[in-house]
Amino acid sequence: MRKRIWSATCGAIALGLTIGLAAQQPPDNQSPAKSSSAKSITVTGCIQQAQQAPTGTSGTAGATRGANDTKFLLTSAAMSTTTTATTSAPPSTAVASEYRLDADDAKLSPHVGHKVEIAGTVEPPPSTTQSPAASAANAPKLKVDAVKMLATTCP
Repeated sequence: MRKRIWSATCGAIALGLTIGLAAQQPPDNQSPAKSSSAKSITVTGCIQQAQQAPTGTSGTAGATRGANDTKFLLTSAAMSTTTTATTSAPPSTAVASEYRLDADDAKLSPHVGHKVEIAGTVEPPPSTTQSPAASAANAPKLKVDAVKMLATTCP
């Protein structure tokens, strides 16, 4: 009788642990899909204020604001030489010469006109149906994780 109770108790514990581990698996299965659409990179370049599109007199400024809400650009971008294997882009990924920066204004405003190193994740550029003159709007978006100032001036 004791052997049966002991076996049932061990089986219940094993079942509980199995259920607990199985409940933790779904987040791990979802993370590869997220990482495949965004690539982590570290690039250097110059932070500039983005040119805001002129608004018409019809009062549509609020409507056009959402289409291009980029306030800062990283220009003269190049792959950082201080990157590690885990943060650098794969060799097959070309680095754009310009990025739209996605970060809090307070994080980027102090660095306008400075040469910086930015670590973050790249989102693919929007559709290329826009004219070549709107190259900043076609630039890939870089979600900024960290900013490090390298120089107070840009070349």
